[in-house]
Formats: sequence, structure tokens, C-alpha cells
Amino acid sequence: MQLKHAVTDRIITEVIPYLTGKVKHAVSNLDKSILQEIEEIRLRAGKPVMLSCFRKDFFLGEAGLVFNNPNKGFTLTMDELAEMVFKICENSYYAYQDDINKGFITIKGGHRIGLAGTPVIEGGKIINIRDISSLNVRIAREVTGCADRIIKHLFKGSRDIFNTLIISPPGLGKTTLLRDIIRTVSNGIINVFDGLKVGVVDERGEIAACYRGIAQNDLGCRTDVIHGLCKKEGMEMLLRSMSPNVISLDELGNPNDVSTVLQVMNAGVRLLATAHGYDVTGLKERRGFKDLFAENCFERFIVISANNGFQYEMKVLDGEGNVLC
Repeated sequence: MQLKHAVTDRIITEVIPYLTGKVKHAVSNLDKSILQEIEEIRLRAGKPVMLSCFRKDFFLGEAGLVFNNPNKGFTLTMDELAEMVFKICENSYYAYQDDINKGFITIKGGHRIGLAGTPVIEGGKIINIRDISSLNVRIAREVTGCADRIIKHLFKGSRDIFNTLIISPPGLGKTTLLRDIIRTVSNGIINVFDGLKVGVVDERGEIAACYRGIAQNDLGCRTDVIHGLCKKEGMEMLLRSMSPNVISLDELGNPNDVSTVLQVMNAGVRLLATAHGYDVTGLKERRGFKDLFAENCFERFIVISANNGFQYEMKVLDGEGNVLC
């Protein structure tokens, strides 16, 4: 309950100030039981404002009520979306141009606003997004302690960890779990585990959620973050510059990253990573993973699955596929 109140307070102080007009008024008047469960606020020009919470979609009324019927929700214009983007950019598009070009802006607290519109391309690269027609406000959540039940299975003695891959379909919390593992490995546990230096390659800003270069999520006292760089270059830079004991990254799977992952492991650096998937067997057949499995790179697998709607199941397997917990 304390966690839910903390989320509500963060939305009120960190997200609502960036909203404008009807949206700000409606979200401010939401019942607290709904506010604390919001995962996304989706704003589309000419379409009803939509909330994602309780693993369902609802449509927002101007008075702060929510409906299943989209016809009862209110809509926004392109001008209203443009006004909100200007506010999110703290009245300076120029200062946030690089973020806009990547399709999202991270605000204080680690919340991310995704943008969709018409990309302006020059020399094969996106240099701007104009006519922004959709915004997606993703609420940042830290669940400190969510790895407590399984963390001991990742320790190799008191000064080392197993190369670990977290596997789950989208939306089941693998990045949230990864953050908590990073934090624990970095901080250590008194009389149990010595903290290790962790280098994080945060290509899309979803692990650390940096705002003005500072991680908004707690990743521990021995963690260094490279933000906004592709995984291959980020891993290479960390190896050269920060001498990490562990390198961590989200959504492994690009075949171009394989050689660098092997380079990391051959250097004696451990890997903490996530991947989209349903199980170990299915992942083995995917391009980008075959070489890693052929080299027996992973010594631990954490598989997250959903049962009966809201019930999540988390299992830890060793490198041979034996269930540890």
C-alpha cells in the first residue's frame, strides 16, 4: 500500500504538471485508486484520451471519470498536443531536439513521453518530428525488493554472479526486475555479497531513465550508465573506460550485438540482460541467440510468464534448464 501511495504522489508532483488543459484537469480529478494503477496515458489527435491500467484500456472523461465506451471520452486537437510537447520540452524545442528525434522525452522522475508524427529526414537520419499526432506518457515505477526471492540464485559466491538472462513477453516487468537486480548487485548485501561495479547500456532510456544525465531510478552506488547509445558501442565504451565487473542491458537480440557480447564475456565481465520471449527453448531458435547458446553463455535464466490474467509466475533455471526456484 505504501508503494501505491508513493506512485500516486509521484504522478501528482512529476507528471500532472506537464499536462495541459482538459487532460490536466481530468487526470487531477481521477479517483486515487485509479491514479495509482496508471501505466500509460495515451493522447491522440482527434481520438479519445486513453488510460492503461489494471491491464485494460479505459477512456477518460473531462470530469475525471473513466469509461469502457470510447464515445464517452474527450478528444484533443493537434494544437493541444503541440502545446503539451512545448511544455514537456520546458519551452525549448532546441534543448530537447535529440530526444525528439529518437521519439521520446524523459522527464524528471524517469517518466517517458513517446512521440509519433511525421519524421523529417535528412541524409538518411531523422532530424525532427513534425505534426506530432500522438503522445504516450509512460509512468515510471520502481519496485524495490522485487528480486529478493530469486537474487541468491544469481550469486556465485560473495564476489561474483552468474551470466543471467531474463526472459518474458512484453509488459510483465522484466525491466523492473532487471533494475532491482542491478541495484542489489551494485550495492551488495552486508555479510552476504560484496557489491560489484556495474556498467549499464541504456539504449532507450528505460533502465536508468536519465534526466539531464542523472539516473532517476536507483541502480546502486557502484553503477555507471551510458545513455542513448546502441548496445554494441555502449558495451565497447564501458569495457574501455569503466572496467566494469558486470555489464547490463535491456532487450538483447540484435544479431549485430553477438560478437560484442562474446567479447564482454571473454574479458571476464559478467552479463545481466533481458530478452523478449516465452521460454528458453523458443529463444534458442532465434537469430541473434543461436551463437550465444552455442557458446553456453548463460548460466542462469529467469523466465516470467502470466497465468490467469493478473497472476505472474517467475522461475529461475540453471544453464541446463533445471528449475532452481
